Amino acid sequence: MWLPAGLAMALVLAAAPPSAAADDFVVIVNPSVAGVNVRRADLGAVFLRKATRWGSGATAVPVDQSGTSPVRNAFSQAVLAMPVATAVQYWQKLMFGANPVRPPVVKGSDAEVIAFVAKTEGAVGYVSKAAVLPPGVKAIAVIE
Repeated sequence: MWLPAGLAMALVLAAAPPSAAADDFVVIVNPSVAGVNVRRADLGAVFLRKATRWGSGATAVPVDQSGTSPVRNAFSQAVLAMPVATAVQYWQKLMFGANPVRPPVVKGSDAEVIAFVAKTEGAVGYVSKAAVLPPGVKAIAVIE
């Protein structure tokens, strides 16, 4: 059976697995952050510094993982809807623009992200699903 090229491509894309699933990471916040979930768009806005406060008015303090981390790749794809390389380019433009904006702090491991989030009021980060979360942080759900 012959299919037009556009339809064939659409079928291939529909059958392809997503490049990153929300199940590949857990979003964590400092206990000072109210709520048990966050909308994906709002979380993305915090990490891109388009939003600097939580709904309560408290300052939002995002923390990223290393650009080579698989968990950062999963988070970037699922929440920011862009590969890590595109996010890095985004930050390069903002850091050297007319009104420089600093990117989120970067930590090298799940343990470092957990420690930062635990001690920083308003902090939000993400860790691998396998990370053990201590009492000083709480996991929140990412919703549409």
